[in-house]
Amino acid sequence: MNGLGKRIFRDLKDNFLRWLALFMLIFMGMYIVVSVVGAVENIIVQSRKTAEKNSVESGEFKTFFPLAPKQEEFLRDLGIFLERKFSIDIKRKDGTVIRLMQNRGDINLVVLDKGRFAANNGEVVLEKRYCEENGFFVGDKIEIASIEFIIVGIGTAPDYDLPVKNLSDMSANSRQFGIAFVTLGQYNGVLEDGAKWNEDYTYAYQLNNGVTDEDVKRAVRNFGDENLILFLSADENPRILAAAGDMVMNRQVGLLAGAVVMVLFAYVISVFVIHQINRESGVIGTLYALGVKKKELLVHYMVLPTTVTFLGGLTGALMGFSKWGMEKQAAGTYSYFSIPAFRAEYPLYLVIYALVMPPLISVVVNFAVINKELSKTALELMRNGGKTLKYCNIKLPCKDFVHNFQLRQMLREGRAGITMMVGMFISLLIFMLGLNCLILCQHIESDGFKSLEFKYMYFLKYPKNPVPDGGEACYIEYLSKTEFGYKLDISVIGIYDSNKYFDCHPSGKNNGVVIGNSTATKYRLDRGDKIVLTDREKGIDYEFFVEDICGYSVGLTVFMDIVSMRELFLKEEGYYNMLLSDRELKLEESELITVTSRAEIEQSLTVFTELMMPMVIMVTIVSAVVFFVVIFLMLGVMIDRSVFGISLIKIFGFRQREIRRLYLNGNMILIALGAVVCIPLSKALMDAVYPVVVANVACGLNLRFEWYLYVVIFLGTIMVYFIANILLMRKIYRIPTSIVLRNRD
Repeated sequence: MNGLGKRIFRDLKDNFLRWLALFMLIFMGMYIVVSVVGAVENIIVQSRKTAEKNSVESGEFKTFFPLAPKQEEFLRDLGIFLERKFSIDIKRKDGTVIRLMQNRGDINLVVLDKGRFAANNGEVVLEKRYCEENGFFVGDKIEIASIEFIIVGIGTAPDYDLPVKNLSDMSANSRQFGIAFVTLGQYNGVLEDGAKWNEDYTYAYQLNNGVTDEDVKRAVRNFGDENLILFLSADENPRILAAAGDMVMNRQVGLLAGAVVMVLFAYVISVFVIHQINRESGVIGTLYALGVKKKELLVHYMVLPTTVTFLGGLTGALMGFSKWGMEKQAAGTYSYFSIPAFRAEYPLYLVIYALVMPPLISVVVNFAVINKELSKTALELMRNGGKTLKYCNIKLPCKDFVHNFQLRQMLREGRAGITMMVGMFISLLIFMLGLNCLILCQHIESDGFKSLEFKYMYFLKYPKNPVPDGGEACYIEYLSKTEFGYKLDISVIGIYDSNKYFDCHPSGKNNGVVIGNSTATKYRLDRGDKIVLTDREKGIDYEFFVEDICGYSVGLTVFMDIVSMRELFLKEEGYYNMLLSDRELKLEESELITVTSRAEIEQSLTVFTELMMPMVIMVTIVSAVVFFVVIFLMLGVMIDRSVFGISLIKIFGFRQREIRRLYLNGNMILIALGAVVCIPLSKALMDAVYPVVVANVACGLNLRFEWYLYVVIFLGTIMVYFIANILLMRKIYRIPTSIVLRNRD
């Protein structure tokens, strides 16, 4: 076996660039998987640990008016911990909104990244994402409610992982909204101007002694159902553990994608090994005749590919776990969610996955294909001509010599051709993942902009009669729908038929509704379908009949006739709780729950594209590199297998252009036909799985491509092939005519 061992090093030296290319592909694949999944695992596990350590709430409820002290005491006597988290939304001169709160005591404790907690009047702790977006640091001064504060701390709160202003917001916009914490005395001082600020009365609670969320909800309702605005358990709150929830699907997708890519790479390696066995079949047959065992040869031909995959996985894992891996991949999450800076940890299962999975797949795949090749007799191996003769005997319909030659060449290199098609399909799947993401974000932005006809949206504590001049009265309720394990809020908006801001006309009969286009695409609904929505607070399901679909694409929205909606939800005649307007209305802060402007909604719509663009670029580059390397390596194998023939036709005087036409251009047809099939197939498959990928995002699923994008992708595929073709022609130029003389019988 010493001789066979030396052949391993000789093969590595002779085909160093080939093995290096394969090593880099495996390295890149494992780097991406380990860095992405490692970052995901760290965020999921440590977010949950941090939330538990800092006493994240079990739930919260909001009331129109504060509970009486006896009511608060009654709730505590149930066996729960109860804490006020009252707040004031203050609009600063720069247009941004600060939600001012008092320092937390026992629930939802703030985690400081820098500085200390506010201990005196004039001191404030700001939420970190707002600081990052607006350039604030510890020691800076900031004006809030006409008071100059010193920023003494920057941190995060576990009940604002997703720092959205309103629970129904599609996305966080930390440039425009942040939270701040001051002393109780300072908070009360701001409240002294009672006519100016509208205080939000929200209570956080933690369960204890076997008490359930339903027990708390029932007790609060007993105080007066008309006082309860909202009741949310922690698992229903989109702000809590939002980063962890956003990452769960990425973990499964990352591990599966890594396994699929490794199978492709292992199969590519097996093609090289088969090529090497066919090239050395005479030597192998001779070794069989001299008494060398099949097992010894099997091990010999598996050592190098298994070693390459192991080293590729090892170095990819090391890079993935480094600061250039997980830290880089987590940067997007840290730039969107408001979470502490977690210390890097290395999950044991991911270490095993990275070190064991690549060589294991290589062993399994290569054993299957190599064992079959080495099962031939010594005589068959020494003759080494069966396959070629088999393809030569196939009758082809075409009478043109060149076309017949190209067809026979493709048949002879069927294994490499199949590998190219599989590589193309997997590369296109990866590419479509990123392109779908980009197209989805662009549609969210453009469709949302087209939907917005109003300039201001006012949410009221109670209706004001008569309706203020310039305001369009609407009635909104938040119901929910669960799909793929994620529960998302859907806005049910009651409107008059004359409403000028929404181009839809629900009939008001039999619970008929008009659904927004985003709702239709999200849940794959059409006219005539039924949709069941749940009132989470009351535990009631409502079934609605889809009468029509309108072009409104901001969030998930359903429109209903306002009169019918009042009857359904048992509201009095004339009730409304939302006003739309094309100009700012003069309303008292004490009458309002919140105000949302068109500009704020438009800014939130642009966040998706900004957030996802780095991932789209990375996925596009990876898919292009994988496709190029697979094409380059497989065409290289085809040329290696045809060295004798190329050398022979050079002797007969064929020009380089003619040689390229015979040995490379035929594959152009294969690539073109493969692209025609694989592009729409990969698009259809990715469209089918995308609802699961973005199941936790409250947005539509408009994934439609313009027709010219298919043409661009096709031309890009052909361009990659031509680049590989041009590079491989240099290899053909270097093939000497002396090979014919060296290989004569």
